[in-house]
Amino acid sequence: MLPLANYQVLATADNGMEALRLAHRFEPDLIIMGWNLRGLSSSEVLQNLVGQHLCPIIVILTQEEHHVLTEVINDDAHHVLLYPWRMHEMVAGIQLAEHRYKRESENSQQIQRLEEEIKTRKFIFQAMLSLIQQRGFTEQSAYAALRTQAMSSRKPLRRVAQDVLKGSWMPERVE
Repeated sequence: MLPLANYQVLATADNGMEALRLAHRFEPDLIIMGWNLRGLSSSEVLQNLVGQHLCPIIVILTQEEHHVLTEVINDDAHHVLLYPWRMHEMVAGIQLAEHRYKRESENSQQIQRLEEEIKTRKFIFQAMLSLIQQRGFTEQSAYAALRTQAMSSRKPLRRVAQDVLKGSWMPERVE
């Protein structure tokens, strides 16, 4: 049924370790997994795949496996389908999983950008504090010195602040 939804099956596995190996080998656009894997438990495989953030993951559960639904949700599967499923449910599930994966990726990137911005501000603040304590700068003049050096050297402000903290650049105080 997947070719009808414009998906090609690249590989199948019934062993958890083999499934992880194949996921790394093929780098798929989507993983659809059942809950009856041998070897590594399905929960371990799901946690590993979600942690690696390779692609959207859909878990298909049988009626007998319905009791693990909470575990699957807590392991952050992108979508869950109960077997037997219909084609339109699978297509909708794929679209929903892809949407959730995309939003998750965007949020992760935004968090990384914000963390980098916080690190940059921390370096700048520490460099300004160093200039204030060691050279008697005011807060405004310390920032102005960092900014001027960044512009004249064509370096990011973060790099100039790191240079101050390493002691490889120190401006002279201008009265």
